[in-house]
Amino acid sequence: MKQTLFAGTQGNLAVIEAGHGEGLPVLFLHADSGRASQWAEMLEPIGRGRKVYALDSRGSGDSSPAADADYSYAGRAQDIIDTAAAFKLERFIIVAHSGSGAAALDYAAKYADRVAGVFLLDPATDPRALPDEVRAGMLEALAGPASLDVQQGFYATIAGNNVKVTSRVLEDCAAVDAAARLGFAVAFANWNPEPALDAWKGPVFLLVSSANDNPDALYALRPELPHAVVADTGHWIQLDQPEKVEREILRFIASVR
Repeated sequence: MKQTLFAGTQGNLAVIEAGHGEGLPVLFLHADSGRASQWAEMLEPIGRGRKVYALDSRGSGDSSPAADADYSYAGRAQDIIDTAAAFKLERFIIVAHSGSGAAALDYAAKYADRVAGVFLLDPATDPRALPDEVRAGMLEALAGPASLDVQQGFYATIAGNNVKVTSRVLEDCAAVDAAARLGFAVAFANWNPEPALDAWKGPVFLLVSSANDNPDALYALRPELPHAVVADTGHWIQLDQPEKVEREILRFIASVR
């Protein structure tokens, strides 16, 4: 396992590389205000027989903030474009956690010939269900001087009962540029998931925590989406129940042609 830093369109991007073999490569994307190392435990087992890559999104972890200050899902899809070019990924599977699922769907909808499948781990639910005042309050708080405290406070409520996982998630959150932290929230607050869900016609699977198994889930919008629900976990299921996530990702990879 090694980290590579390369020049992306809007700044340097950091990628953790692992694995070997001729199987379909896999690109892992982390949650908003997270970092690539949240996938570290998955890379070795998933990388048996294929190359695997975990990307630090712009402004996150060891990647530079975006030079154009664009943290939209289309902007983050550009990071995927840059990564695919840098590592010569002609066709690959995307595994995306939380809000990065929207960037994955944006990319997959535009570059369907390159994407073999999309695995969404506890993806963001439909933000249009949030009251306008809640969305506005969230953005106002994240635009202020206490934005890190606000983000960490929220993440502490959804990280689950494992104190080591919570500590890790909050520490990773602190490694995110303040403008990126706000930009990710703005992208989510204004997201309409339906166009990308309709545009992507390839293989997809959603593995969801019981907390997000609700009427605002993406599969409530599109009941044909295959999914499974995991109990007794926080939002970072890959850290709480790595064996379960590993099995489901490998099962999905085996189903993709």
